[in-house]
Amino acid sequence: MRKHIRARHLALGLMMVAPLTLAACGDPAAEKARLDALDHQNCLELGFKPDTEAYGNCRLKMKEIRAREEGNRSPNIGFGVGVGVTKGF
Repeated sequence: MRKHIRARHLALGLMMVAPLTLAACGDPAAEKARLDALDHQNCLELGFKPDTEAYGNCRLKMKEIRAREEGNRSPNIGFGVGVGVTKGF
């Protein structure tokens, strides 16, 4: 009975991880093109005209927002060893 439950948990885990793994193997150029088109459309909808400084600033802001969101999704986990030696100064 216990092996059956463990096998079900393993199968469920694999079903959850498989789509993430496949997404990670996607074409980076296609993803960049998709994000570029999305940023372009967002800036147009906000009223910015292509080939203007304001449009360029909008595109930069879109990239900044995406980078910030990406940073929030991937936690910074670090490991380290700290050693302190002090003398009474």
